[in-house]
Amino acid sequence: MPESGPEILSSTANPTIKRLVRLRDNRFRRRSQRVLVDGWRESARAITSGVELLALYVPENQWPPDMSALAPHDRVDIETVVYAASSHGKSSLGNSGGKLVRVAEPLMERIAYGQSPRGVVAEFVEPDRRLDQLLLPPSPLLLVLDGIEKPGNVGAIFRCADAAGVDAVILSSCECDVHNPNAIRSSLGAVFSVATAAGSREQVQDFLVKHDVSVIAARVESSEPMWSTPMHGALAILVGSESHGLGEHWTSLASNTETSLTRQPIRGVRIPMVGQVDSLNVSVSAALLVYEAVRKRTFKASESGQ
Repeated sequence: MPESGPEILSSTANPTIKRLVRLRDNRFRRRSQRVLVDGWRESARAITSGVELLALYVPENQWPPDMSALAPHDRVDIETVVYAASSHGKSSLGNSGGKLVRVAEPLMERIAYGQSPRGVVAEFVEPDRRLDQLLLPPSPLLLVLDGIEKPGNVGAIFRCADAAGVDAVILSSCECDVHNPNAIRSSLGAVFSVATAAGSREQVQDFLVKHDVSVIAARVESSEPMWSTPMHGALAILVGSESHGLGEHWTSLASNTETSLTRQPIRGVRIPMVGQVDSLNVSVSAALLVYEAVRKRTFKASESGQ
């Protein structure tokens, strides 16, 4: 018998639809170790970053997608996702059309995030974000986000980190996680393309000490402008929440020796501001500091002939 095409989900009683709706709850999503990604571009970023695709859900009446009027890069994104969804044979859902599942339009609106569906919803296995799984290159440039609450800010920071070539972003005691749909959307999928890990504040500090990474902290009250701050070698740029800042948690780090119990002060750095406003959005602050670090590190490398 010939194989049937992709199955069509058309009932709210379907267990897959019920499960997908529940996956929009952050707690259920974390327990399930699944990630839902909205949009072709974001899904393509996850796939090209090696995240395991489980299923691709597309609107019943918009399949196959019309790519005649799309820009070349948009066509590439769709082709990447469609290939990944259709080239692995029978899916874990039991349908014979690969990992592609068509969904009736009203149900697509139920499983998509927000008021403006992005044309596709992809289900992935949640990547391992533990600190002990994070591999660092020599002399890495890291961004550490401490206590950031808003997923939109987290996503914008990842977008900047991807553009600037940051080696990894580490979340320290953050209320938001990188797989929040707003974080994924505002990052344009960069939460998958940039290496990342998350842990408690204490775990992150231990990780930085273990890997002998110097830390500079963005502090409004610091007297040292970023122009004069050294930013070479293994470096972590630390930014805190807009509402609470960094507080006393990040004033020093333990010395990286077995015999010493001393702690080394963390260098504070200030972004010069000459207007009436005394602070910037945390994603803007992170971008300014990261690009200043890239500028200095690039200039030093060119001076040494590397």
